[in-house]
Amino acid sequence: MKIYRKISVLAMAALVGLAGFTSCSDDSLDTNQYNKSGVNILGFGPMPITRGETMRVTGTNLNNVKEVLFPEGNQKLTPATTFINGSFQLKNSEEMIVTIPDQCVPGKLRLLTNDGKTIVSASNITFSEEIKVVSFSPSSIHPGDILTITGEYVWNIGQVVFYNHVIVNAEDFIKNTRNEIQVRVPMEAKTGDVTCNDGSDNPVNIAIGNLEIDAAQATGVSNANPEFGETITITGENLDLVTSIDFPAVENVNFETAADGKSITVQVPANTISGTVVLTSASGLTTSVNITVPLATVSSTSPVKDVKAGQTITIKGTNLDRITHLTLPAIDAIWTDFTKTATQITFIVPEGMGDGKVILVQHGNYSVESDKISMYSEAPETVIWAGNFVIGNWNAGMQDLAWGGFDWSTVKAGQVLTVYLTPDMSEGWSQIRVGNGSWAALPGTSDVNPLTGEDTKFSVTLTQAMIDEMVKNGGLVICGAFFKITKITLSILENTIWSGSFKLGSWEAGMQELAWGGYDWSKVKEGTTLKLYYEVDSSVGYINIRFGNGSWVALPSTKGWGQDGNASPDPSETSIKTVLTKDDMNELINNGGLVICGAGIIVKKIVLL
Repeated sequence: MKIYRKISVLAMAALVGLAGFTSCSDDSLDTNQYNKSGVNILGFGPMPITRGETMRVTGTNLNNVKEVLFPEGNQKLTPATTFINGSFQLKNSEEMIVTIPDQCVPGKLRLLTNDGKTIVSASNITFSEEIKVVSFSPSSIHPGDILTITGEYVWNIGQVVFYNHVIVNAEDFIKNTRNEIQVRVPMEAKTGDVTCNDGSDNPVNIAIGNLEIDAAQATGVSNANPEFGETITITGENLDLVTSIDFPAVENVNFETAADGKSITVQVPANTISGTVVLTSASGLTTSVNITVPLATVSSTSPVKDVKAGQTITIKGTNLDRITHLTLPAIDAIWTDFTKTATQITFIVPEGMGDGKVILVQHGNYSVESDKISMYSEAPETVIWAGNFVIGNWNAGMQDLAWGGFDWSTVKAGQVLTVYLTPDMSEGWSQIRVGNGSWAALPGTSDVNPLTGEDTKFSVTLTQAMIDEMVKNGGLVICGAFFKITKITLSILENTIWSGSFKLGSWEAGMQELAWGGYDWSKVKEGTTLKLYYEVDSSVGYINIRFGNGSWVALPSTKGWGQDGNASPDPSETSIKTVLTKDDMNELINNGGLVICGAGIIVKKIVLL
């Protein structure tokens, strides 16, 4: 099976030669899919042609054709797609001669078969008389109204082309006579040049003129600060052209248009947000109005440092009475246990809540975040300095741990250096630098680190480069502006008991390297912190973590993490820990050791602190 396309005169010659015909160089090849057992149009011509002349049609099974139909011109405002019979003489099953009717206009050739099927050509019938456009009216028009084009042989126009290639074919003209055609302006049309052509496969467009086409224009809204669910009225001109309305975050909202096209009523969706309401016409042109809906905002969060389970967190802002639920860091379940007013939300910190921001959800398309909350850490540390040292405006550095004051060669990379401090914000600002003996910032740290009135400590994880710098260049000097130092500590390094890479899948496997004799848990003391480091396995789509015994039963201290002791931390987290209790130690020693199980993570390291 072949698909023939109008590519060259040689192609037609080859086609007709195969069929046993003499080629006509002006024949138009058809592009219909070839049907071996049915009627097919392979070509017709010559094209363009004059009414009253004959043309040759080639194809297959043409002996099954009972009528040849041409698009008929119209003398009055009636639907244009009417047809007129053309007389024809059948040469054989592969060729017929057809006479072009006097009232034929450009369009498709149609063959009506004996079994009632209609075969439609892909190419148009076109005419040879020159098209001369004299005038068009009106010069300004509304989509859907009638454009009249007058001239000589305008019924040879096969297409009227509006700006941006919006086409009306001759078969869809409202009126089509030798000296006048009438075209209904498509709803997709917009202002710009209008042209026409004869409808051939590679037409040359003829200029008609510039046509001004009405466009929808929104000029106002009855309430620019509406409530959710409120019906608002958008006013303007030509709003009957609007086909869709999109609110911020909500598309294709139902609306009603007034008969005069000067207003639209629409209900504000319950899940929209503030922004631009866009009205789109069939032409693709848009117009818009802006609305502001009542959305929650957050202005402050307290407390945010060293927060413990059981404490009350207060979040202040506006429209907070519209919040439907909270998402707490490291808490999988939607949190609804909170009190709210228009300006404040309070909730009690649950066990298992982690570091991060509280997400306050108003509806599916809008939420707002609290300030970052840091939970109290029980990670062990050792104090290397304590006292009260006041730093003014870069006028002094705390040098007690410099120039021999501390043996930095005993420190290892990975330990965390923490400076406990109290900023003095009386000047409106405070800054800190962690430097060597000459006050130069340690490698990898910022030259200036701003502090806020909420800060109580400043931490740096020491690298080998930092340690080498302090060993070689005078130790540690804490300098800056407007704060008091009260304590400096170093974290106690972790004892890594397993490292590697183990995918949990979706509860498909448990990491059992530390179970059933894989590790001697009898040497671990009650009160030791057990900590897991992991990576998120995004292919799973959710995260569950359980610290289990050899039978995968959650350790007693982790039962508060979630159902069955399953933690569901935020994807931004990379570690989780528990302090081993006496009951935990009993499970680890007497019930098969430790199995890390769950879903959506890759176990990387397990440490004891």
